[in-house]
Amino acid sequence: MYFDICSLSYNLFALMHQLLPLEFANKRAKYIRHRLYAIAAKAIKTGRKVIIKCQAQYYQLLTKVLNDIKAFKPLLS
Repeated sequence: MYFDICSLSYNLFALMHQLLPLEFANKRAKYIRHRLYAIAAKAIKTGRKVIIKCQAQYYQLLTKVLNDIKAFKPLLS
């Protein structure tokens, strides 16, 4: 069970690694975690929209990553 969870985690990280910008191409998981996951942001709900507010320096990076993830089309055989 532990090996299966580790394998799944590794495969998900490898997939996400391919979708990230080139500046993250040779970075380790710890670096990516601190640069992407540890961004201070605030989720605001107005009407039917959820808006995420963050510092301006991270906005472009987050939009690129989110758009790349949304545009990803898995290959099913």
